[in-house]
Amino acid sequence: MAQWGRSDAALLGVVAKSRFGEWSVVLALAALVAGAMAITALMAMPSDASVLIQHSVTGFFMAVFFLVGPLAHLTGVVFGLMALGRPNDNRLLGLAGIVVNGASLAAGVFMLWAMASTIGAFT
Repeated sequence: MAQWGRSDAALLGVVAKSRFGEWSVVLALAALVAGAMAITALMAMPSDASVLIQHSVTGFFMAVFFLVGPLAHLTGVVFGLMALGRPNDNRLLGLAGIVVNGASLAAGVFMLWAMASTIGAFT
């Protein structure tokens, strides 16, 4: 019998399976797909598009690459670490999530560093 909205969790001996490893990989793939969509939208925009469309697409690109993507990858790394620490979670998916999310974060930091190092080069 369910108690206070819990069904299986209220039974003795039933251990709920954690899904942090799966969510880590899902966040990594979702952030990569969102980044690909942002790049595609920016590159496919015609040169004679209206100013509103240009600003909207540029805003979407910046939101994905400077806010949503890094937050998703950071959350994915945390979920991957949580999956490694839990005995009832898929450690392989947790490790895969840490690797993919960490590599994406490292690539982003490297690109920011490369852009920042060339700020005064053309003046």
